[in-house]
Amino acid sequence: MILRGSHNWRAPALLFAGVYFFSGLSPVATSFDSRWNVYIAMSLWDHGATRLDAYPRAIFPEEYALECVDQAGHVRTHVASCDGHWYNSYPIGGPVLETPLIVAAVEVLRAARPLMAHFHSSNAVIAGFLRADYDIAHPIIEEQCASALLAASAVMMYFIALRFLPGRRAVWLALLFALATSAYSVAGRALWQHTPSMLLLTIIIYLLLGAEQRPAMAAWAGLPVALAYTVRPTDSLFVLIFTLYVAVRHGRQLPGFLLAAAPVAIAFVAYNESIYHAILSPYYHTQLDGFLPRYWPRLGMDLAGNVISPSRGLFVYTPVFLFAAWSMIRRKWRAPIAPWLTALVVLHWFAVSAYIANWWAGDSYGPRFFTDLTPVFVLFLIPYFRDWTGLSRGVRTAFVTLALIGFAMHLRGGWSGAVYEWNVKPADIDQHPERNWDWSDPPFLR
Repeated sequence: MILRGSHNWRAPALLFAGVYFFSGLSPVATSFDSRWNVYIAMSLWDHGATRLDAYPRAIFPEEYALECVDQAGHVRTHVASCDGHWYNSYPIGGPVLETPLIVAAVEVLRAARPLMAHFHSSNAVIAGFLRADYDIAHPIIEEQCASALLAASAVMMYFIALRFLPGRRAVWLALLFALATSAYSVAGRALWQHTPSMLLLTIIIYLLLGAEQRPAMAAWAGLPVALAYTVRPTDSLFVLIFTLYVAVRHGRQLPGFLLAAAPVAIAFVAYNESIYHAILSPYYHTQLDGFLPRYWPRLGMDLAGNVISPSRGLFVYTPVFLFAAWSMIRRKWRAPIAPWLTALVVLHWFAVSAYIANWWAGDSYGPRFFTDLTPVFVLFLIPYFRDWTGLSRGVRTAFVTLALIGFAMHLRGGWSGAVYEWNVKPADIDQHPERNWDWSDPPFLR
């Protein structure tokens, strides 16, 4: 393990700027599930509440991802009028964490409005951006904020990699993560749940690796672990795996770990009780039917779909992760946390595949459900970067080739709207999931 007492901030600063501009200047923004994040942030800023009642012009044309909650906590969806308040149906953690960034972006736009008034565009969204109208321009604002979070995740990956690699190789590892995986094509395109989840995971891993020298860092990991669960339900696996890891490896820090998590847990439960009169929102009750014995044959197909299907296969869109999988199997990365991260990958794979009603992650591109764990797969590539000069020419050629294929695949997610049209043409993927296995018409060739 390579440790450094101080960091040269030039490399991470350039890394942040490079990743941010590469992602932020990409033409495709995918404000789908995150449709309401900008509105929630502005509602918090302007009204001190997460409800969306103040935006009827945005609500009634689509009503996507919305729920009407009355005073008794009863939830209704797809209704023309609401006798309570409108709320986003997705988890609240991400929008709350993103609020400072979103508000700052909107305020910067407002301050720059006199300057931007000299520019014009026939594109309605770009024109709204130039007018600092976040109601119209929210997809661009989302993309910029998501790109900043992606860049922050890349910097965290760089700092993690510095524990095992020389500086230049740590930069290359971070760039592979940020530009040749779903971190770019999903997390960088909009404020999906995966975007803050991925950043929180890198922070957790950084703290737990640092705890080998400074045990108190394990206690502080409780904070991002708790925050991750408020962002995405499948991050309950973070809670399980990392709590057990701290209990086993840093037992003396477990009380501090739980204490760091407690304020987030209390605030999260209090928020849900105030709205739904329950400790969890309806979104957290998604059924994982694939674990029921009668669905096991279907689960087997879904497990395969998430790794090798032409529409969502992890190893199809990021084939260099075959090296990561081999690294996990052969235990090539010897960090204390490595076996626990392998367990996290396996449990996550089963969990997202057991969601048989929508294992393909709806309208998206590539292996969206694996986006959260992209940092884990990349970290298992460390042994190849560390021993690069000792690898055979064939292995190095294969590694670089597969990495470049992944870069090309994910680049399409940031530059081509056609790959997203695949989800609805010639038929809606949610109505015809058999299309996920159609090798004659894969999304990446659209």
